[in-house]
Amino acid sequence: MKRAHRKAHTRIWTVLGLLLPLVFIAILAMRQSPPADRPAVLIEAPAGSSGEASQ
Repeated sequence: MKRAHRKAHTRIWTVLGLLLPLVFIAILAMRQSPPADRPAVLIEAPAGSSGEASQ
């Protein structure tokens, strides 16, 4: 019985030892990075530039 458990544990830890780093590398590779060449876009105009706010 002990030999069967040792074989199972060896196989499980071998699979986990190979699979977990591969999953981690795949997640890092798929992560999106912000584009550095695009300019920033303002969502709304600054408060001092609108004509309604100064009146």
